[in-house]
Amino acid sequence: MVQKIFRALLALALAALAANCFLKYLWWTASYSAWSSIPKMADQSKAAASNATFNGWSFFALDIAAILVLYTLIRLRDWTPSGLLKTGVRLALCLVITIAATGAFALALSWIKQGIQ
Repeated sequence: MVQKIFRALLALALAALAANCFLKYLWWTASYSAWSSIPKMADQSKAAASNATFNGWSFFALDIAAILVLYTLIRLRDWTPSGLLKTGVRLALCLVITIAATGAFALALSWIKQGIQ
């Protein structure tokens, strides 16, 4: 039971980190877009592109890790179809839960970072 609670909290933490990386990705992408056409800002533009790429891939990696952790939590015991269908349903359910959690955390973090209460 303690392991299940730990894995659930780990999945939530991974979704929260993924949401933060997603917001940083959006910020750095907007910065790159604004700075790329200004010759004086060429160095900042390159740094923004690198930061956007890093945060974008971090977002995907953290969300995939959250999906995998959730996959170990969800069991469909009373459901008897074939193993492949059961696996597909479990993965789809984990994907939906992770996307919803990441979106909720991104919304909450954006409110917190903007100071809206």
